[in-house]
Amino acid sequence: MAGLTAVQETKQKIAAWLDELPPQSLAAVEQFVEFLRQKARRQPTLGAAEKEAPPYLYPTVENPASSLGAWLNVIPGGCGGDALADTEALYDAV
Repeated sequence: MAGLTAVQETKQKIAAWLDELPPQSLAAVEQFVEFLRQKARRQPTLGAAEKEAPPYLYPTVENPASSLGAWLNVIPGGCGGDALADTEALYDAV
């Protein structure tokens, strides 16, 4: 395999592995390759700057502990209760 690029070598390895598989396994390989093709079509290729981006999709914004006080009275007073009792009451009514 001298003189081949890494991509060409990989393709040759995969082709050799396919020759070793039993025929009933080829359907699973075909499904997997089709999955990869569809995934590649949906995702644009990433540039060098985008490859260095963190792996999460949503930014994490930290809030100071003092902001927790604003959550104390978000739910008005009469909304509290026993969730289990409320659920059982729904089923008892049916």
